[in-house]
Amino acid sequence: MHSHDGKLYASNVMTKHTFISPARRALNPILSDDPMIDLEGASVDVFYTPASQWIAHQMGMIVAAAAGVCLLIAWTLGQTGGPQPLAWLFTFLAFAIAGVPALETVWSKLRTLRIDIDLLMLLGAVLAAYIGSPFEGALLLFLFALSGGLEGFALRRTQTAIVALRDLAPKQATRIDGDSTARVPLRQIPIGALILVRPGEKVPLDGAIEAGASSLDESAITGESIPRDCAVGDTVLAGTHNLNGRLEVRVTKLAADTTLARIVHLVTEARHHPARAQRLIDRIGPTYSVVVILTSIVVGLASAWVFGVASQEAVRRGIAVLIVASPCALIIATPVAYLAAIAAAARRGVLVKGGAHLEVVARAAAVAFDKTGTLTTGHVRLTDVDVRDGIGESEALRFAGAIEGSSTHPLAEAVNRAMKEQALTPAGVTDYRSTPGEGAEAKIDGRSVWIGRPESVGLHSPNAGQDAAGRAERFRRAGKTASAMVIDGTVTFLAFEDTVRDQAAVCIQRLRGQGIRWIEMLTGDHEIVAEKVAAKLQLDGYLAALAPEDKLNAVEKLRAKYGAVVLVGDGINDAPALAHADVGIAMGARGADVAMEAADIVLMKDRIEDVAWLHRHARRTAGIVRQNLTLAIAVIGVLSVVAAMGSIPLPVAVVGHEGSTVVVALNALRLLRTARNSAP
Repeated sequence: MHSHDGKLYASNVMTKHTFISPARRALNPILSDDPMIDLEGASVDVFYTPASQWIAHQMGMIVAAAAGVCLLIAWTLGQTGGPQPLAWLFTFLAFAIAGVPALETVWSKLRTLRIDIDLLMLLGAVLAAYIGSPFEGALLLFLFALSGGLEGFALRRTQTAIVALRDLAPKQATRIDGDSTARVPLRQIPIGALILVRPGEKVPLDGAIEAGASSLDESAITGESIPRDCAVGDTVLAGTHNLNGRLEVRVTKLAADTTLARIVHLVTEARHHPARAQRLIDRIGPTYSVVVILTSIVVGLASAWVFGVASQEAVRRGIAVLIVASPCALIIATPVAYLAAIAAAARRGVLVKGGAHLEVVARAAAVAFDKTGTLTTGHVRLTDVDVRDGIGESEALRFAGAIEGSSTHPLAEAVNRAMKEQALTPAGVTDYRSTPGEGAEAKIDGRSVWIGRPESVGLHSPNAGQDAAGRAERFRRAGKTASAMVIDGTVTFLAFEDTVRDQAAVCIQRLRGQGIRWIEMLTGDHEIVAEKVAAKLQLDGYLAALAPEDKLNAVEKLRAKYGAVVLVGDGINDAPALAHADVGIAMGARGADVAMEAADIVLMKDRIEDVAWLHRHARRTAGIVRQNLTLAIAVIGVLSVVAAMGSIPLPVAVVGHEGSTVVVALNALRLLRTARNSAP
């Protein structure tokens, strides 16, 4: 929204009547996506009662309904032989009710030398009244207001997901200060503050749990229907629902920087990136409007001077051309469809920053995936415990857990997870010593235990020999990471692997079935691991050991060969390539902030299969846009020719033109029927 000369303009709402006069200002809460509206450089809180909100949301339909009632009364009086002055009065009222908002809009645009369809419609209505057909003029304005109201309804439907997200987080939080608590507005809570989240409450800010345990319903943020168990050390997101435990949370992000705030920002910014067809229409719109006005004048003059048509009929033909050639349906064909598609994607947990990105996804021929955290889970898992000389797997795991218990290294965390899954408890440790870059050793249950890099085994087990080297090489060739453990001279190996996502193969198959010609993996991991993952997923190609700048070059090569390229990634190292690709898709609500900002689309569910769903959704959207554009152009072309020949009555021209606008809007709304958890 912006202001000029004390008036508000709803630049972010694509309706026909975007100028908002001071008198109507209080009735337009939907003009801004933020409850803080910047007016004349000052931020002010705006509050609306439910009644005023309803009136504001329905204003377009209210105007159309009032004009329609007046027209119906005027038509009834004319058909039943009622008082003619009364019929004229209701016709005038309909003209005024529907025409004043249009006049207000046209005047505001003419002051800045802008000409568009509002002027065309107003000219058509006024000229119709001038030649003695005021009812047809009022009918045109009524249908114009009605189609505008229906467009507004369609756009508000597309904003439902945004409004619901914005309202997820509470406006206040319970701050803990020593032994006391107090309810405090979110804007007054700094990073590092401790807040209390009681059972049944929503988490107000992003943070980390310092005390307590609970289950969190994160479906509103990530779309995941199964609640997530959380305890001390786990992260929590603003807008999630605390189901059953008391949590003390240390705030890690300010209210404006939470994951929820970023989601709202990403979705609301989407309308600032229109699709290519929409940009073209917006660019030629003013020129087209001038051409239509000149064409209608030429048709009227040619009908009278060349074909000898009576002057009144010639004017009627010119007015009919002016009406039917107005690009109402053409203008809304693209934006309403893409906004509906963006809203449907948001309900599924796929945040699209603009219709232009959906358009590119629909025509992309190549998709590149990062490996770690994208095609794989990003969580290392213990896959093998290779023991010798009577040492049991459980015993070896207990010893490893004893040494690695306090480490935050991913391999140590994988050991701890494996112990928890097997309900094992670590053994007691004494004489613990750690050597950076090599490993750690200790006395455990009276036995000497060392764990570390396989290359250092010989320092702790001189007799290990070729057997240990061969075992380590076997794991390396399998694409796994190995740690060696020496227990009283006996060598044991622990093997770890970042597992492929369960749905990754299904996603790849669906993308191929939907027309993607080349699917490649770009990873910084070493060649053997990359080869194994690529073979398992049957990818068309892969590139390994890539630095961030190497991924940029790889994307450029794919673009040169296949055209538009979609890149899917999740980490900080993917951010440059995500920004460079034609469309960058970031994985997960807990992905790197910089990756989410660099990407054009964010998959909040962290589900790889949503890439295939998104491609199918984008293609469906492109199909509906093509249907809308074809219908709009066909209606304009056919009706323009018929109107120029004088073969169409003015009321039929009005209904045919505005009817196509309504059909286009309703066709676009079909995209909102996308189910929340529908399969790709």
